[in-house]
Amino acid sequence: MNVEITPNYSYIFDFENEFIHQDTRVWMVKNWTYVFYYCGIYMAVIFGGQHFMQNRPR
Repeated sequence: MNVEITPNYSYIFDFENEFIHQDTRVWMVKNWTYVFYYCGIYMAVIFGGQHFMQNRPR
């Protein structure tokens, strides 16, 4: 059973038409290590917030 899904491209936004894929790819290849910093900050905020809110009265 092969089900094929075709996305609806009836309207394309301006930023989609003007998007330069190669420039973005070069930026991502150069800055991929920032992902680890952002994930660490995100996890610290989430778990720190949970720890902070744990003892608050309801």
